[in-house]
Amino acid sequence: LGVFGAILLLMYVCDRTPLFEKLQKHFVGWVFAALSLASLAAGAATWQHADKTGAFLGRAQTDEWKGWMQLVILAYHLMNASGVAAIYNPVRVLVAMYLYMTGYGHCCYFYSKRDYGLRRLTAVLLRTNVLAVGLAYVMGTSYMDYYFAPLSSIWVLIVWLTMRIAPAANYTRLVWAKLAASACVFSAVNRWHLWPFALLERLGVSWSEREWEFRFGTDIFIVYVGMATALLVLQHGQQLQAHPRWPQLRRWAILAAALGLPLYFYFELTRESKFEYNKWHPYIAPVPVLSFVVLRNATEYLRSHSSSMFRSAGLISLELFIAQFHLFLAADTKAVLVLVDSRLWFVNLFFTTMVFVAMCRLLGSASGAITAWLMAPVSPEPESADVIPMAELPHAPERPRALDRLAADPSLPARIVQGLARARILDNLALRWALGLALLI
Repeated sequence: LGVFGAILLLMYVCDRTPLFEKLQKHFVGWVFAALSLASLAAGAATWQHADKTGAFLGRAQTDEWKGWMQLVILAYHLMNASGVAAIYNPVRVLVAMYLYMTGYGHCCYFYSKRDYGLRRLTAVLLRTNVLAVGLAYVMGTSYMDYYFAPLSSIWVLIVWLTMRIAPAANYTRLVWAKLAASACVFSAVNRWHLWPFALLERLGVSWSEREWEFRFGTDIFIVYVGMATALLVLQHGQQLQAHPRWPQLRRWAILAAALGLPLYFYFELTRESKFEYNKWHPYIAPVPVLSFVVLRNATEYLRSHSSSMFRSAGLISLELFIAQFHLFLAADTKAVLVLVDSRLWFVNLFFTTMVFVAMCRLLGSASGAITAWLMAPVSPEPESADVIPMAELPHAPERPRALDRLAADPSLPARIVQGLARARILDNLALRWALGLALLI
């Protein structure tokens, strides 16, 4: 908790005080290309065997996936590339890839573990939001400014709710009807403005309904594509691989994926503007996402190898995404933070990156520790074996019998405290959710 608070204080000093200079961001094409190629070269140099099983979308592969995507997003924000449609559009796909993994990973967990309890769900939401909520209070910003945290959280809840309702149907064909119904319901909620923003306004919470509906609606179907992929792999993966036509089907899938990526880039480059592309994105995003998944898992060699540098970045991708607002960049991503000398742009970039990555690693460890502490069961402290009752002390003075009666019959407040300890009241996850929601509001 001390490390977490100290880093938030450092971010406040860097971003909200005039102690460090800030530079205006400008897009320079060759610098963006150079940063991207340098990251690609570093990732290729650390390519190694990482997964003995060679599983489809294994943990090492998804960590690598999150890592290189986050590095692209950092370069995108650093160079103010949002005004370039040819870069903006693929970055929208990167966000869709994150959400695809959210649907795939959590669906796999719920299907395999059959654990629909609140304990794991609470831990996931705490881990996702602890940094965003902390920054909102320290920096005086809105929780919605760190949009990926609320976006990821709501989709985790939707995946949980979809799998939690009628869980027995998850292992029958009815699961596809559940996915379709869930997609229709939340699409209608977003299209017909049914989010409870009016209630939040009455509670004094000012979140941008338009911004939220844009963020949610832009990737409204990709999570269900991830869930569908997980169900296909879990329910039919072994049967497909054992089928006599599997080699032929695999070759056709690789060919379709190899065509899907260039066709996507042709489509996005031929849109008049990024605003026109945004209208198509919910429907076109599954093409590059699934194409990448197929090509990345085309052979056992590709499935079992990954880049250690990208994996390391992927392990702290959440912290990299959120902390960049105030430490890597400044003024809520509107400027570049200067820690060395504004005239030495690349030197400053190198030094700032080193500090930024180191702080994100500490934030990741601290956030995990805070989550574990908040989720730890609460139990009364056992009596220490070293404590000697007063009656056994040598030459202990005699005490009045009234004190013995008082010790044997504790007062009402003492009985209440003891009762709460025995009931382990803070282990009640419903109460923790209520307290957490009150804190967030």
